[in-house]
Amino acid sequence: MQERERYAQFVDQPAPTFSLAGVEGNIVASSDLEGRVVVLNFIYTRCQEACPVHMNLIAEVQERVNDTGLRDDVEFITIATDSEDFAGTHNNMRAYGENFDLDPANWRFLYRSENEFVDTTRQVAEAYGLKFDDVAEGVQAHGVVTHVIDQSGRIRARFHGLKFDPEHLVSYVKVLAEGPETLSTGVWVRIRHTVVNTFD
Repeated sequence: MQERERYAQFVDQPAPTFSLAGVEGNIVASSDLEGRVVVLNFIYTRCQEACPVHMNLIAEVQERVNDTGLRDDVEFITIATDSEDFAGTHNNMRAYGENFDLDPANWRFLYRSENEFVDTTRQVAEAYGLKFDDVAEGVQAHGVVTHVIDQSGRIRARFHGLKFDPEHLVSYVKVLAEGPETLSTGVWVRIRHTVVNTFD
């Protein structure tokens, strides 16, 4: 896969921990997600360019993953990095879920609690290697990365930017969820080779 997907970076390191609030105020900790593969991304909900495209990719990946019967094995987490008003950010988060038809069965949008510092989620993003900097009103400069975390809480891959093939990310998630031994021919054999070498 490394040869076919030039935007994928395969790693093996502990995922930074977090404890953040969902749209309804329920607290979700990274430890709550252990036992499932996690597809994690960060967005600035007021972004008019890269972030909507990123969420469209996430929605496509989620649909394909769920179509393979892995809804209970894979969790999608999106963390908002906004530093503007709390209520407005929550409204944007709800709109993202509706506009991109994300399945709430295995997708959660997380943000800080109302009484936490405004840069709480940006600090989480920085722990994952991403910077979200306020450069003007309603504008944050930032990179785009989709993280794949395994069942034990270790980052196994980063898909950089907006040009990766969603099917490659889906295939990699499937390998982590079901194990390399489930692969058979074609692209699956190439993915198995990559995954086995990464895990060894």
